[in-house]
Amino acid sequence: MPPLELDLIRQRYNYACGYCGVSEVSAGGVLTVDHYRPLSAGGGDELDNLVYACVRCNQYKHSYWPTADDERLGFRVLHPLLDSLSTHYRLVVASGRFDPLSKIGHFHVTLLRLNRPQLVQHRLKEQMRKLLEGKLTMLEQQVREMEQTISAQERYISALEARLGLGPVSPTRR
Repeated sequence: MPPLELDLIRQRYNYACGYCGVSEVSAGGVLTVDHYRPLSAGGGDELDNLVYACVRCNQYKHSYWPTADDERLGFRVLHPLLDSLSTHYRLVVASGRFDPLSKIGHFHVTLLRLNRPQLVQHRLKEQMRKLLEGKLTMLEQQVREMEQTISAQERYISALEARLGLGPVSPTRR
């Protein structure tokens, strides 16, 4: 695949697996490109048929393509950019697992093994990282506010000392 086309696909998927969401950073390198409709099932190299995928999701999906009966029964893989994923499964934040909301969602999550232990652990760690980042941001804001309060109080004390004609008071006199 030409580097420019690969870069375009990587950007479309925000440098993360379209199926499970693992980023290149988490995976430690560039991911693979999956043919949503496999070449063996008549798929081509059109941009909409190419899904940026981690090695595991690509292996689990392999060359799966639903038959007419599979489609009727809801046995198909969701396209990360063309299907509304949230109508088929949701993330349960407390457990880090995907909870299927439809027959298609159940098949998709099962086929791609989207609740494999490593992914669940990854999601939980990612949630913890985001929580800690939020806490750090909040604490940094509180420190800035306290510094502003201290500065305002120091100006107030200086103004009172000047008004009373005391001049600066040494720390030992206070």
